[in-house]
Amino acid sequence: MRYIGLIISLFCVFSAWGQVDKKAQLEQQKKDNLAKIKELNSIISRTSKKKNVSIGKLNVLKEQIVVQKKQINVLNENQAMLAAEATKLTRESDVLAAKLERLKKNYALMLYEAHKVSTVSNKISFLLLSQDLGEFTRRFDYLRHFTSNRKQQAHKIFETRQDLMTKKQQVVFKKNEEKKVLVEKEKEKATLEVLKTKETKVVTVLTQQEKKLRTELERKKLAIRKLDNLIAGIVQREIQKSMERERKLRMAAQARKLEVNKPALPKPKLEEGMVKKYEKPTGAESKEEAKLEARVEKKEVVKPKKEVATPVAKVEEPALNSNTYYMNADEAKLASSFAALRGRMPFPVPSGFISDHFGVHKHPVLKGVMVNNNGIDIQTSAGSPVHTVYDGVVATVQNIPGINMVVAIQHGEYFTVYSKLANVSVSTGQKIKTGQRIGSVASDEDGTSEINFQVWKNTVHQNPESWLRR
Repeated sequence: MRYIGLIISLFCVFSAWGQVDKKAQLEQQKKDNLAKIKELNSIISRTSKKKNVSIGKLNVLKEQIVVQKKQINVLNENQAMLAAEATKLTRESDVLAAKLERLKKNYALMLYEAHKVSTVSNKISFLLLSQDLGEFTRRFDYLRHFTSNRKQQAHKIFETRQDLMTKKQQVVFKKNEEKKVLVEKEKEKATLEVLKTKETKVVTVLTQQEKKLRTELERKKLAIRKLDNLIAGIVQREIQKSMERERKLRMAAQARKLEVNKPALPKPKLEEGMVKKYEKPTGAESKEEAKLEARVEKKEVVKPKKEVATPVAKVEEPALNSNTYYMNADEAKLASSFAALRGRMPFPVPSGFISDHFGVHKHPVLKGVMVNNNGIDIQTSAGSPVHTVYDGVVATVQNIPGINMVVAIQHGEYFTVYSKLANVSVSTGQKIKTGQRIGSVASDEDGTSEINFQVWKNTVHQNPESWLRR
């Protein structure tokens, strides 16, 4: 029983800690959502200065709706938790009330018994009526303990009454908190409906501008193709350089290996017309050697036997993959540490939201139209600084019409690409560090400020969302 009680106590303690952690977590989520809503309001106000309706504004409204729904979900969880806490406190209050009633009844019985022996004469008589000394002692202890127990019972009643009052106050407090959350939730729901109405209006206006949107989309696709070709060309260029370096290293290593394993040179042969003294041969060759000496003495021309030429070992051309970047030790270390950042990589801008996701997906307005993004678009405030996500070397700095300035940075076999920059503060070949500023975000004619961020591994596009910190 003692262990069961300990387990129950520990369970209650852990449950309480869990409740505290959950409440702190919900409070933090609530603060984060409010900060995000404030940031989005700032972005949309700046976006609306140049133009009332645009894809950029629609993206902000969509993100506001997402965050607003998150906030309502947090408030729902908070309300449910407060309701559960109020219910639990009510049950505990009921238990204390029942306990208080039992204590009162027991105390009333004790007062009744105490009244019987309340006078001194009754107490003395109670003791004197003992049959022997042992009974006298027991009766004396009974009177003493009875008085002590009565005092303890009275103290328990007082404590229980205090606990009951505290619990009731806590129940009232929780229910008031729950009401406040409910009011706040209804307010957020109203805001959500307003945002949905705005979104519908913006979509309606943009739908009426279908021709213009299609023209803009084609222009954007052309710029994206140029960007993709540019980066693919740079990646192939760097791969070719690495292949040439790797080819030389492998051929040199192979040549060294062949040199070590090269067979010993054969003994010089008797050239035509030469006279040579031979030591007396022994073994199977003696007859042949004797004939040769005789021919030499007769001054006959001695022709050497034809020998099979020993083939010269050639250094073979190594087979290399044209889609793989071959790294040296420093580059391999850099690429390994870059790969370890997956899921923990910092955002290239200090604030904003992902307005267009990786891969093929539906156009936000045009029906039946699919768009492809080799990276992600991050919409933010105009002029926001852009920082590199990790150490590397600037592979190129280019200006492409439609997406402004582009910076590509190499991290071993990985490449990160930052486009739609207003200006650039780095140059090709420059070594840079994590978090170093490389430029600032540009704004388009609609007032939308966003960058396109890409991650490549060799020639393969990666989904940046799987790399960036949540």
